[in-house]
Amino acid sequence: MKHLFTKLIGVSIVVLPVLLLVACEVSKERLDEVVFYDGPRFRLKLVRYYENYPLHFSGEVFRIQCSSERTWNSGTEMQDPGWVMINQGAAIGSKSAKEVAEHEQQNYHVLGEEILVWTGNGVNVSFDACGKFQAWYPFDLPVELIVPMEKPDYCAPKGKADCRNFDFQGDRAPKFEAIWAEAQGAISFLVRSKAFRDNRAVRVRSSDYGKTWAFTTVDR
Repeated sequence: MKHLFTKLIGVSIVVLPVLLLVACEVSKERLDEVVFYDGPRFRLKLVRYYENYPLHFSGEVFRIQCSSERTWNSGTEMQDPGWVMINQGAAIGSKSAKEVAEHEQQNYHVLGEEILVWTGNGVNVSFDACGKFQAWYPFDLPVELIVPMEKPDYCAPKGKADCRNFDFQGDRAPKFEAIWAEAQGAISFLVRSKAFRDNRAVRVRSSDYGKTWAFTTVDR
């Protein structure tokens, strides 16, 4: 009997970690998708998933993907063959991909057969049908233009973390207007935020496909 008890204890020691591993396994389930732009040079779709990260996150998420002749060799586990993922986010409680797309598609601006601009906490632009993107973010502006938020001690200058994006969250999130671009590589837009000093707005522009950016401040 003593030997049997010892064997059972040994079995339980082996089985318990296996059960814990199974219980904590990450799972991802594809739910549905919808194409919300179908143009002559590229397409945009929203794919919805249910993801479970035990002790961290459980719920619906979405991924925006783009397909064109420039993306034919793309594809990963969460990125369909021939499509490149350009954005993602939470969609907890959503009922369908169409429902989420109706809300998200306002952030995607088709300004030419191969020009796509999408906005979030910054501006991302592609002049070659999603082959590559260039980005601009408001936290790259000079510090004298920004009224900073109080930040945790782990953020610079007390800590080492780069927390400049904290200044543009919540009701201080940037709002983009008058977005314009042309195939020759020019783009411009106006950005507003409660984070800007003296209640001013900023006009941003590039003439080299978003490789470099210039700005001017304007009165609201």
